[in-house]
Amino acid sequence: MMQVRTRAEFGRVIEVAARIVPWRLPLYAAAADGLIQLVEVTPGAGLPKALDRAARPLVILVGDDGDAPVGPGGWRCTPRLRRMARSAVIHATGGEPLHYRNAVNAAVSGAAPLALIETIPEHAEAWRAVFGKRPQILILPPRGDHHPRVTPARPTH
Repeated sequence: MMQVRTRAEFGRVIEVAARIVPWRLPLYAAAADGLIQLVEVTPGAGLPKALDRAARPLVILVGDDGDAPVGPGGWRCTPRLRRMARSAVIHATGGEPLHYRNAVNAAVSGAAPLALIETIPEHAEAWRAVFGKRPQILILPPRGDHHPRVTPARPTH
């Protein structure tokens, strides 16, 4: 797992993210400012035990919307994520900075550890089921639209 700790390292991450995933900038900025601890997980990775002692509100980012999304069954971290997360944002549409800013706000307001799942609409309900009755926000594209989308997203609860 790559760890980014210094302001200079965060600066490089933010510089690259601005070009390839600009909607995530609120996450990276909040981590750089020390407001949250951000962990990005890959499909084969687990969640380190050290996260149980996170000093700052924890946001766990799962990017299951790339070239080959697999749903929760394809992620090694899913069982532990199910136990750890107090809340979840299931993000099944194109990224908008406001969505990520709201996730940061939720985490620092007491919803952490917060799972932020980037997924496709076809896997959204499976991801929701992972978190059961815990507080969740589901963001889907408008009816008839696809992810990635062309029109603005509308949150649903």
